[in-house]
Amino acid sequence: SPMIGTVGIVEWSTPAPVDAAHIDFGRDASAFEFTAPVDLSEPNYRTLLLGMKPGTTYYVQIVAESGGSTLVSEVQTLETGTLPSGLPTIDVRDVDASQLFGGFTVNCTGAVGGGFGQMGSAQTWAFIFDRDGDEVWGYDISDTPVHECSRARMGYDGKYMWVGNFSNVSPDGALMRVTMDGLERDDYSLPARNHDFAVLPNGHILYYEQENGGAGIGPTEGPDIIYEFDPETGEKTMLYHENTDFMAQIAQSGAHTNYIEYVPHLNAISFSMRHTSTIGVISYPEGKLLMVFGGPISDFPISWNSQHGHDLLENSILIFNNMGTSGSSAVLEYQYDLAAGTATKVLDYVSGTSSGAFGDVQRLPNGNTFITYSTAGVFHEIDASGQLLREMATVPVGYSQHRRTLYGPPPPYAN
Repeated sequence: SPMIGTVGIVEWSTPAPVDAAHIDFGRDASAFEFTAPVDLSEPNYRTLLLGMKPGTTYYVQIVAESGGSTLVSEVQTLETGTLPSGLPTIDVRDVDASQLFGGFTVNCTGAVGGGFGQMGSAQTWAFIFDRDGDEVWGYDISDTPVHECSRARMGYDGKYMWVGNFSNVSPDGALMRVTMDGLERDDYSLPARNHDFAVLPNGHILYYEQENGGAGIGPTEGPDIIYEFDPETGEKTMLYHENTDFMAQIAQSGAHTNYIEYVPHLNAISFSMRHTSTIGVISYPEGKLLMVFGGPISDFPISWNSQHGHDLLENSILIFNNMGTSGSSAVLEYQYDLAAGTATKVLDYVSGTSSGAFGDVQRLPNGNTFITYSTAGVFHEIDASGQLLREMATVPVGYSQHRRTLYGPPPPYAN
């Protein structure tokens, strides 16, 4: 790509009709590292090669199925280009690399840095780095409406990077969608949208906005309203008003919603209200309250002080507790039984590193947990027993999306 030198673009043809195809590529022609699925509806079967390191030789081979036969191209050579200067560097310290999940991390810079809620530098980025800590994708968002970025996520179909700005108690909420080759970009103005957003299987975006339009903080901040946004039509549909179930506690302190996620196994939405130390879960798209973790109306006898990121699993919940034990942030995990109204703490991971704002936690498919201390610019991967496997350090960042590959649906759907 002329915009992103680590993204390869493959176009190809064959005289026979094609039933299915993929492209194998990697640094060793005898042992390809990656497989890119081919969308047969794309003109010339156009396919992007993602996850490659800059300034490196890669080998590429197309494999197609046609009428029961397998067609295989010759191995081609591709030299990746460079990424722009200014991208954050990642310092890696391994404790036990043999137990790591691997994969890629999607994040961005801009929302935190010189101070909470301030841009860390004039140049800000959406970026991806691989398991070695090497940047494999970067897009300069400095002169875009989302330059104070708090969240970057790949879309459900893997063809776009979505980026959202922090927009804390302000009317300047925005989203940006850029193709993974960096060649096409769309900007969306969503006043009072802030902090976070999520992607839905239908390609729509899940987000929330402050009812007061982004004015004030604390009790005057009031509730947030959760919406579904269709980027093709620009239509937004209200799914849930937080006063429906949380009016009393929000009237006392404000909600300050700061994190949202779709929960596939429940067909539900989870959202974090920082000022009341509450995580709510509602059905999608009906918007009916299913369960509450923490706060005045919790379904479980659990509590903490302030949270952002969380990961709702089938029988437990992970919570990034900003003001955790021993004066630093903690990652909590509670196993819960909704019918019995019980919850048992099974993890209280305290590393001594803190994130006063943001912070993220994600359970990985191999049982490890990926932790982002956003304002500190530190990432931890720990095993199922809470032992540190790797620490990575960089500049202050937003929320993370960690995934096995850069193809197919993102977490929490797959990967």
